[in-house]
Amino acid sequence: MTKRIPLTILLLFLCFKASWSQKHMSDAAISSIYKASPSVLQNTTPGQYYLVKFKDPAHIDNRKYNITKRISYEYYIISPSPAIKTDNNIISAGVATPLWKASDNLAKNWKQHPGRTQAIEVTFTAINDTVINHIKKFGTIISQTSNLTRLNIKLEDLPGLLQQDYILFAGEVRQPHEELAISDIDLGLNTMSAIRANFPDITGFGINVSVKEDRYDNDLDLLGRSFISFKTSDITSGHATTMATLIGGNGNSYIKGLGTAPKVKFTSSSFAQLMPDSSAIFKSFNISVQNHSYGTGIENYYGAESAAYDQQIFENDSLVHVFSSGNIGTSAPESGVYNGISGVANLSGDFKQAKNVLVVGGTGRTGDPESLSSAGPTYDGRIKPELIADGEDGTSGAAALVSGTVALLQQAYKTQYKQLPSAALIKSVLINSANEINPQGPGHKTGYGSLNALEALRTINEKRFIAGSVINAGQTDYPMTVPLNCAEFKVSLAWNDPAASINAASALVNDLDLTVTTPSGQQLLPWVLSGFPSPDSLSAPAKRRVDTLNNAEQVSLQNPVAGTYIVHVKGSRVTAGTQKFYLSHQETIANRFEWTYPSAGDQLFAGEDNYLRWQSSFSTISGQISISFDHGLTWQALSNATLKNRYYTWAAPAVFTKAILKMNIGSQTFTSGEFSISKPLTLDVGYNCSSGTLLQWNPQPGSTGYTVYTIKDNLLQKFASTADTSIIIPAQQQTSTYFAVSAAGSGFEGIKSYTIDATTQGVGCYVKTLLANVVNNTVLLNLQLGSVYNLKSITWEKTTPAGQYVTLNTMPVSTSLSYQYTDNNPRQGKQYYRARLTTTNGDTIYSNIADAVYLQPNQFVIYPNPVAGQINILSGDINNYEFKLYGTDGRLNMAKSINELQNTFPVKLVAGVYVYTIELNGKVVYNGKLIKI
Repeated sequence: MTKRIPLTILLLFLCFKASWSQKHMSDAAISSIYKASPSVLQNTTPGQYYLVKFKDPAHIDNRKYNITKRISYEYYIISPSPAIKTDNNIISAGVATPLWKASDNLAKNWKQHPGRTQAIEVTFTAINDTVINHIKKFGTIISQTSNLTRLNIKLEDLPGLLQQDYILFAGEVRQPHEELAISDIDLGLNTMSAIRANFPDITGFGINVSVKEDRYDNDLDLLGRSFISFKTSDITSGHATTMATLIGGNGNSYIKGLGTAPKVKFTSSSFAQLMPDSSAIFKSFNISVQNHSYGTGIENYYGAESAAYDQQIFENDSLVHVFSSGNIGTSAPESGVYNGISGVANLSGDFKQAKNVLVVGGTGRTGDPESLSSAGPTYDGRIKPELIADGEDGTSGAAALVSGTVALLQQAYKTQYKQLPSAALIKSVLINSANEINPQGPGHKTGYGSLNALEALRTINEKRFIAGSVINAGQTDYPMTVPLNCAEFKVSLAWNDPAASINAASALVNDLDLTVTTPSGQQLLPWVLSGFPSPDSLSAPAKRRVDTLNNAEQVSLQNPVAGTYIVHVKGSRVTAGTQKFYLSHQETIANRFEWTYPSAGDQLFAGEDNYLRWQSSFSTISGQISISFDHGLTWQALSNATLKNRYYTWAAPAVFTKAILKMNIGSQTFTSGEFSISKPLTLDVGYNCSSGTLLQWNPQPGSTGYTVYTIKDNLLQKFASTADTSIIIPAQQQTSTYFAVSAAGSGFEGIKSYTIDATTQGVGCYVKTLLANVVNNTVLLNLQLGSVYNLKSITWEKTTPAGQYVTLNTMPVSTSLSYQYTDNNPRQGKQYYRARLTTTNGDTIYSNIADAVYLQPNQFVIYPNPVAGQINILSGDINNYEFKLYGTDGRLNMAKSINELQNTFPVKLVAGVYVYTIELNGKVVYNGKLIKI
């Protein structure tokens, strides 16, 4: 029966469409770029392309047309068809200019700046000497690869170039930029930390990961795990080092240097080339994951890079490319179907429009999506990103966490099956195990939900997945048993689809359909999001219907009845042969609760806020959290917690102990594994002599001793244990200059200190610094020591005019690390001082040499240097001097008057080198350099 739409509703809808279309690129603007001739509804020419405006794009008869590109919601580029003359759904049609082969931005530049010379990238059907010579008529070639040429061209010549049959696509040469890096990471949010307790052998071992951007540093957390493969960048980037650390740092530097997969191996690749790296190199070096935490700006089209990444994964089935979604989530695209709509379709790069890659958005530490995290849909309405993960200051870190998780899943699969899994299987597992963010189904900003690494790994280990294939119009059925008391049944389908044609109006080539039949015979369709270009439609919840856009589909059902469900996969359109696919499924039992952080052995920070995390399938709203510091004998109530939030922020007390958490939900109790609470020690260098190194730290009340660590075989390993708060490490026993220390408790270990390099802590052999400063008519000597261990006395020495040192005074050593002596008889001019230290063993150690100038008029001393929080200036006379401080760029940072013998003023400087001058009546009388570390 046909339903009638009330006239008032229809009119409202038409008015809405009319008002909304004004925000999109106007008909005149589209025609001025893409239309070469007036209406041709009466005639069509073979080999020509046409710009066609449809009345109702939702009802285009795809059997009549070969749609080549979608320009806007209503405008399409199609190849000729007799149907153009008779189709009532067509408003207008005209011969298209060849600019449809260009990216949206390049086409707009041609319209706005025809006289400009611009660097472009051109993709070919095939390349040979004849083609190259012909290209040179249009511009100057910059570089050439097998299927991509960069050239400088005057934009007025662009249509002539694009007219050539051998040209597939042309776009701007873009400069990739790193998405922001996060300053801290929480492996508990996406359950990676729980993997260590549940699956300690799953560490990423045997998996090789590529980081595509600038080159990462040989950081402490990455030592000994890099290999050379692709061409790398000439630039070393802190961002790249952070990404590598999040993927697989091993915690050598500190507890927060521990990444997701700490035993993967790394290689670097430069993102100067945005096309995929060599498939041959991926295969020969067994690289199965590549992380891409960069973007180029909003690009809504299926370009050369999208197609190339899709084809590479289709041909190399086990290769996983992970991209950050971008950090421009509040921006609006300026072209394409979603032109002018803020907050959607703002993925930062053509390559993120690919079907077979994973795109990842970012959340804060509470799991809510960040507003700056870029959102989908893709240019043709597909769901991107697929996942979100922790990345509160940018989606870079979110992508890195997913890349590390992929490595864990690959290791787990490889352990069972002796080969790597398909990238489509990995996608199916990840989206099926994700924590749902929306009330039902996926969202354009959140994809299928928040990464749950623990449940993804359980899906692999419990073999809750199926591999299959289907032919065109064929169907494969799989019975699945849903048990009693099931809170949710979920199944996800994914397949690696062949690359579509560049500029394709829809990227999907092979269309598979997922349906589920319930025990009662009800047919459940997958969740599908609206791609209609309006804010209301794009923010509307997902609905169950046939999906004709995505190569990933998901069916879920809350509180399903127990019984046998039949999962169907149908080949609605398989263009050639068979299409492989993968299904993952999950049956979540009701009234289950699990602590995911902290897990057994985890270390929480004393005196700081910590996130307590769990996963729960209770329908109950809240539970009561308690904690025990005596192995469960007694409990202290902390707070009520909202179960669906999956976290509680707890300010841990300043204690050094083990603890257990408990969640009471109704009459049921759930306890965590035993974890520890501690504060990391601060490790200092007492001395660093040729005979050995003295390390020292403050005592930890309640500890039973201390463990000292050093780097050996590229890993932070136990070196020695001691009951004292210091240790001397003989030079002959040192395998590294890096050290850390932790406090030992009763059956647990506290958080290790930062790992320090003993040679860079500003401490030599006992002596930190000796400074000599003129104060009035004296010279004040300040000696700072790193330790007084085994020291007996300090002797102050000064040079004679002949340059020989004489003794000024000898004093015994106390427990202090600071000592002073005043020379009441300085000579006019420069003099030199040193301190001679004598140990209880009779050994002699000399400090650095300090000099002082007993000042004349127009003479000055500026200290400290390096600068701390203030500058002190001693003047040889009283006058109206002016002090000026300049950066190395010549910019004036500070100007102060000096009219006392002693002058002091505070400063706030960034690290660097500065130049100062002292002027009198506009003339420079003194100058020098200052350093801020």
